[in-house]
Amino acid sequence: MKTFTGLFTALTLGAFLLTGCVNEEPPYKNTGNGGTPSGMTGYLNGPALSLEVIADVETDIQGDNTEDATQTPPGGFTKTRSGIETDNYRMKIVNTADQRSHFEGSYKKLSEQLAGGPMELPIGNYELQVCSHRDEEIQAAAWETPVYGANYSFSITKGATTTIEQITCTLQNIKVTLLCSADLAEQLANDATATVSLDEASMEFKKAQWDGKQAAFFMPTAAENDLEFRLNGTFVEGGDASFSRTISKVKAGQWRKIELVIAYASQGGIKLDIEVDNFLLDETITINGTDGLTEEPIDQEGGEDDKAPTIVMLTDDHDLSEPYILNQIKDIEIAISAPNGGIKELFVTVEAPALEPLLEGVGLADLISPGVDLCHPSPEAADVLGSLVGFLVGDQVLNQTSVPFKVAAAFVKILAELEPHTEGVPNTYQFNLRVTDNAGGSTEASLILVQAAIQ
Repeated sequence: MKTFTGLFTALTLGAFLLTGCVNEEPPYKNTGNGGTPSGMTGYLNGPALSLEVIADVETDIQGDNTEDATQTPPGGFTKTRSGIETDNYRMKIVNTADQRSHFEGSYKKLSEQLAGGPMELPIGNYELQVCSHRDEEIQAAAWETPVYGANYSFSITKGATTTIEQITCTLQNIKVTLLCSADLAEQLANDATATVSLDEASMEFKKAQWDGKQAAFFMPTAAENDLEFRLNGTFVEGGDASFSRTISKVKAGQWRKIELVIAYASQGGIKLDIEVDNFLLDETITINGTDGLTEEPIDQEGGEDDKAPTIVMLTDDHDLSEPYILNQIKDIEIAISAPNGGIKELFVTVEAPALEPLLEGVGLADLISPGVDLCHPSPEAADVLGSLVGFLVGDQVLNQTSVPFKVAAAFVKILAELEPHTEGVPNTYQFNLRVTDNAGGSTEASLILVQAAIQ
């Protein structure tokens, strides 16, 4: 009898202990998901899940549905976007292996579900995809329609709990604004328009929208995209103001601030160009080498401390780092800018064996060596440089913040038709330019002209 009583007591105690072990598991781990074998799941926990939205592409950070919750890091821009509504942001939990969706709904619905307890998921790697808009609401291009989103990766391991707390959403499309000063805009006819395109999508900026405030948003079609800029219009006093540029390597999340500027102004007219700033990566993107060519070149008083002189070829948008083939007889123009106080010296030398006898014959031997400062040429050289070559000289250059450097078509014809210095080899003419401003900044570049292939 004692043996039976002892056995019964041991069995009862064992059952009690086993029951105690089972009850130590959290209740949510006993639910099962109905489709995955036992022991092949884990848990996603997020009782304090929150969405953080970086407004536009500046450094302002907005919490979910909060007023005045801006946190601006040192050196950041201040722009309050209070009350960003995130409850209806679309959330999707996708297994990255089979692309199966395990949740799809609003941020509000997911946060409420996780607040009630962890979600059981099969073991594997996952991505929580967040977007401020439904797919059918997203347009290729539209006014004032930023799309925010994020992809948050996490893993579910056997029997373990993974916790997520904060998801940060950033701009998913590309923001574009256009700026033009009132003075410059007044020089353009009222029907002037600027069009920005990305693939088949385009947005037209009318003059009233050239204030840098009206924003167009483009959905990228690749990791890096090309924005096409086109200005159509005329100057009030006559003349075509139309031109086009390509803005390359544009990515999602970037704000491209396009500014319409004067490349140079002279008695021959005004030539326009654009500058593009990227305020996400905090860097300046230069289009066709126009860095430093702002509206200030027509204002000869004062300068800008942070802008060195620039030398940019305008003819055919040619890159000065490459030789230019003389396939056509026409003016060859270069824009020279010195916004920081104006030009102090514009020094020119020529390397061209075939041209040396001609230059010596017209009194321009100094162009070969030691060189000529177009700000202070000799009277004899000034006459020939202006009449034969087409260069501006003297006060036309000295202290100017922007000038054209032009090789006149008549001189280009001479260069194109000169007898080859080496039989069977087209002549090469290299014009070395060095511009120094009154603040001490200096920039050098070379214009290399090559005769067309000998037939």
